[in-house]
Amino acid sequence: MANRILRSRWLWLATIVVFVLLILFLDRNSYMDRREVKEEIEKLEAQRDYYLDRIREDSTVIEKLKDNQYLEQYAREHFLMKRDSDVVYVLENPVRVD
Repeated sequence: MANRILRSRWLWLATIVVFVLLILFLDRNSYMDRREVKEEIEKLEAQRDYYLDRIREDSTVIEKLKDNQYLEQYAREHFLMKRDSDVVYVLENPVRVD
């Protein structure tokens, strides 16, 4: 009688282990696949947030560029443009070789 109960418990345990392994690794919606998809979603959401921030920054710059005075300042700072009477000096950081 005890042997029969013990065999029954081992059978249930083996069945449960096989079922859990099937669900975790071999199923179409397995835990591994869901984890990979979740990581991909997190990465894409981070990219979306980055690009939304860039869009906000660029939108403010575009609004400011509608002002001629800011447009001239922006052109001087970013494109090294100058008036005929101006002299522009470009300073670069020296490269350190250790």
